[in-house]
Amino acid sequence: MRFISLLCGLLLFTPFVYAEESDSTQEEVIYLPLSPQFTVNLLGDKHYLRTSIQLQLKNDDVKEAIEANNPAIRHALIVLLSDNYVENISSGTGKIELQNKALDALNKTLKKYAKTEGVEAVFFTEFVSQ
Repeated sequence: MRFISLLCGLLLFTPFVYAEESDSTQEEVIYLPLSPQFTVNLLGDKHYLRTSIQLQLKNDDVKEAIEANNPAIRHALIVLLSDNYVENISSGTGKIELQNKALDALNKTLKKYAKTEGVEAVFFTEFVSQ
């Protein structure tokens, strides 16, 4: 009888312990859409790129730093985006390379102007090149 009572007690409390642990280990993902969307001329004859970008950030401090330095952030992205040929960014591989370059450029810009980093990922949520 004692064994059954002990077993029931363990079964009752076990879900609460696990539920509490799983909630504390999950970190909140912070996304920041950059607006307005970007429209830039590409290298070559009469080609352009129009894209919407969202950033995945480390924490709210990074979000505040990006908002405070929005002109520098947008400038870095415009320079990066416009320095491409349409052929180089039309493939999936080209978009991934551009995504990685944007991540580096954003963290360098943040480090320069806000003395911080924390952009974890760059996502193109719209991407039209012509």
